[in-house]
Amino acid sequence: MNLKQYIDAYQLHSGRKENSHLGSCFDFFNENFDDDLLSFDVFIIGVPEGRLSIGNESCALAPDEIRSSLYNLYEGEWGLKILDLGNLRVGQTVEDTYAILEQLTVYLLELGKVLLVLGGGHDLITPIYRGHCTFGKPLNLASADAYLDFQDGENYHSRSFLSHLLASQESMLSTYNLFGYQGYFCDPKEVHLLDQMNFNLLRLGEVNSDLNEMEPYIRSIDHLTIDMSVVKSSEAPANSYSSPNGMTAQGLCMMLRYAGLSNSVKSILFSELNPQLDKNSQSAKVYAQAIWYFLEGLHLRQDDLLTEKLNNFKKFHVHSELSQLVFYKSMVNDKWWVDFSNEEGSNPNLLPCSSLDYKKAVEGELSSRMLKYIRFK
Repeated sequence: MNLKQYIDAYQLHSGRKENSHLGSCFDFFNENFDDDLLSFDVFIIGVPEGRLSIGNESCALAPDEIRSSLYNLYEGEWGLKILDLGNLRVGQTVEDTYAILEQLTVYLLELGKVLLVLGGGHDLITPIYRGHCTFGKPLNLASADAYLDFQDGENYHSRSFLSHLLASQESMLSTYNLFGYQGYFCDPKEVHLLDQMNFNLLRLGEVNSDLNEMEPYIRSIDHLTIDMSVVKSSEAPANSYSSPNGMTAQGLCMMLRYAGLSNSVKSILFSELNPQLDKNSQSAKVYAQAIWYFLEGLHLRQDDLLTEKLNNFKKFHVHSELSQLVFYKSMVNDKWWVDFSNEEGSNPNLLPCSSLDYKKAVEGELSSRMLKYIRFK
């Protein structure tokens, strides 16, 4: 794929090239670029497409605003090679943009690297999702969003994409996770329908009550999308649909660090930031700092997959009314899994879980996470 046909290089302001700032540590794609893409760990691409972001179309201006805040941050002790590809040239139609972004997603994911997409609207999940589907593997997707974005009759836009993803012929969606939705913004019938489809729907109160309980959900996802509406408006005002309630900026950064730590996460979309509604670039700073924490987590990624040898794992047997459960705890990073098959290394029946799930099982109670898995497995 000839990237130079589809991308406009980002011009970093000379004032952001100070030593130790991210602007001086990243590489930037341009007409003279000839490095081997395989040498990079992370790719950043801006997609200034907001035509289907109903009432929030100016989110198309967000990519460079996010960069302005990101490249003023100091680098972490990462050892990562990161390439900013610039901005995708928007097509004459939205579908033209989608087609190019889908091709680019496939091309970069084939390299086995991580892709960070700076939107743009939440509907950009559609071409990214299609790109993932070309590999023919079941997908586990997640969105952090105050809304379901499920349906609006036959209309397709950034607030109705999910029903279209589910109905698409190429769909490989296995599990969908929604983090931080607010019940008063969502049709109860739609919530019930999605809950019956083996989707993990976590209301804002569940997310905010204990962010550590989010990690097992994030551990197994392939793609994560952040909609700016998930963050409370007092901390991130740059969205037409923001609410006084929502996640905190600190909570979002924690979530993104977990995403970086996950060996499954291959792409992230940052969406629906409208710079025209921002104040002192506050929302852009939230996304910039969330990216910083994702990169820190990525640097700390470890191979924590269970194998037949079970090296560096502790094994716990718990008897319950339903079955005998086997829990595994990593001695390297304290992550937990539960095996419902009673057969070592039987990956299809392994569920990422938390120490709280284990403690509840010991007390004779199965957590909602485990009950949902048993219900649909």
